Amino acid sequence: MTELVRGPLLDVSGLSVAFPDAGVEAVREVSWQVRPGETVGLVGESGSGKSATGLAVLGLHGPRARITGSIRLDGQELVGAAERTLRGLRGRRVSMVFQDALDALNPYRTVGAQIAEAYRLHHDVKRCEARTRAVELLERVGIDRPERRAKEYPHQFSGGMRQRVMIATALVNEPELVIADEPTTALDATVQAQVLELLAELQREMGMAVVLVTHDFGVVGKMCSRVVVMYRGRVVEQGPTERILTAAEHPYTRALVASVPRMDDVPGTRLATVPETVAALVGPVDEESLADPSLRIPSGGPAPDTPRSPEGPLPRVQGSRRPASEPDRTSPNGPTPASASASSAAGTTDGPPAGPPSGASPHAGPGSRQEPVPATTAASAAATTADSGDPEADGPPSGVAAVDGARPAMEDRGSGRSPGGGVGVEPRFGKGRGGEAPLLQVRALTVTYPGTLTRPPLQAVDGVDFDIAPGESFGLVGESGSGKSTISRVLLGLQRAGSGSVRFDGEDITRATRRRRRELAAGIQMVFQDPYGSLNPDRRVGDTIGAALPRGAARRERVAALLTEVGLDPELAGAYPDRLSGGMRQRVGIARALAPEPRLLVADEPVSALDVSVQAQVLNLLTQLRRDRGLAMLFISHDLTVVRHMCSRIAVLRHGRIVETGDREQIMECPDSDYTRALIEATPSLRRPA
Repeated sequence: MTELVRGPLLDVSGLSVAFPDAGVEAVREVSWQVRPGETVGLVGESGSGKSATGLAVLGLHGPRARITGSIRLDGQELVGAAERTLRGLRGRRVSMVFQDALDALNPYRTVGAQIAEAYRLHHDVKRCEARTRAVELLERVGIDRPERRAKEYPHQFSGGMRQRVMIATALVNEPELVIADEPTTALDATVQAQVLELLAELQREMGMAVVLVTHDFGVVGKMCSRVVVMYRGRVVEQGPTERILTAAEHPYTRALVASVPRMDDVPGTRLATVPETVAALVGPVDEESLADPSLRIPSGGPAPDTPRSPEGPLPRVQGSRRPASEPDRTSPNGPTPASASASSAAGTTDGPPAGPPSGASPHAGPGSRQEPVPATTAASAAATTADSGDPEADGPPSGVAAVDGARPAMEDRGSGRSPGGGVGVEPRFGKGRGGEAPLLQVRALTVTYPGTLTRPPLQAVDGVDFDIAPGESFGLVGESGSGKSTISRVLLGLQRAGSGSVRFDGEDITRATRRRRRELAAGIQMVFQDPYGSLNPDRRVGDTIGAALPRGAARRERVAALLTEVGLDPELAGAYPDRLSGGMRQRVGIARALAPEPRLLVADEPVSALDVSVQAQVLNLLTQLRRDRGLAMLFISHDLTVVRHMCSRIAVLRHGRIVETGDREQIMECPDSDYTRALIEATPSLRRPA
């Protein structure tokens, strides 16, 4: 009753945030509230405006931003308030936990000094008292030996420990409201669970309200009582968490929730994408119309638990987006021949930006613009049905049928014909998929990094054994530092093995000559984690994809075929990476990996840097390419939900050793190792309503 009389702690009303110099309107007339002691999730994809909204509350946008509307903290207006007033509020009544603790913390100062400084800014105390308070907070957030560790620097802490330091800094003044901006995005499952549990415990202890800015619906379901969903700078829906996750009324919200992989999905089935689900719910609608908060799913529409889509031809992302004013000419039964090459592509949300904002550099980095948003069409999504799962969906394919618009299956290829439909190259590897011998066989693999005067040698990989059959999708799961990426580097010839053997198609690549390793390298290719850092910004897309191909007309044809195969417009061959969204860059990375005709694809955290809807598209693409090409895949991840969806067998790695290997069902449902059980329990995941 007291809270109802007092009113909301934070009242955001009609808030707009624009950057006139860049021609960007990041937030458009949003309204939402936070009550005392409440946890509200602010959810949306990159570029939706959620972080811009959180920064506006603290007045951190700087003088170039134009902010209108109202932000009231316990009745006090913050929009237009003097900088001195805002400084008195920041850290004392409202504080923020930033996403990247390594960037947010000063590398030249000890963590204790930074926490103490935040305390002294709002309290007239001596330095020794502030240091004592810093140690108290470090102990409270679960850091061992806080007196000693307070004297250490940020780089001496692990990612999870740095995030705990950030939380200690934010809570040192016991604020009434904490804005946590993606506080666990870069953390492993167990560390994420610890940080979220800590935040919830401190919230109960201190009685503070929390605004959790995130794109992870698993975290939202675990932490938040209410959810605010943002799209293209607008709040399209808000309400109790249970209703938003199970019976959302806005088509975008329901589509976003439907695209999340779940622990109770049928593994290997095609994930629903935002455009497909929206088209099935409300028909063809352009981006601006989809951002209308008044848009609702018609009564009698599909059930909230939108089923997974069946396998089908890969849609294509075009080089330019259809203007919002242009009508969608796509037939409800699928694209017509004329519209198949039009600028709107079904099933894709990772379209390119329409162009740089006014005054922006044409080669601006990824942080200089908003992430592109869905260009929705009706396509064939209206016919979306549940896929019961191909019995061979996650194992070695044996006779994949060709689909219209997609590449032929391996059995249908002619001799020397490329699988992409372009000019072919004769395969240089393998005995075909019919043999029973493993394609990749790793035995007693050990890798040790040398020590220094102050650091002992590190055994990153210790006696690892596993096999991958031709066409199999094998998952390697583990936390940061477990040795996953080191193993992938050995497979690619980027890291020398200390001992053991790695046999690819029967040949030990650890003992091959340099020349032979270069020849074998084309048979094993990598899809990297970071779609922004893995592409050369000074090379055109076509040059990157075709680097391993002979020059000439055949190369151009092959690059065009590969771009088409991964769902991109061949015209993008002449573009630079900065013109592409994150999802499009990852598709380019996949096309580059496919160019040498590999038999094994190593996917190292390929979707961890992507939004949930773009993640669904990339996972669908990898699944279909593996089936169509008969590729074997080593899928490396710390996300058990994604690994369960993608892989038929899973190995769990800890401290460089495999603690458990088995079929997906055995690992996920009846694990033998306590560590595996802890990983599964720590993974936040949505489940379908009973």
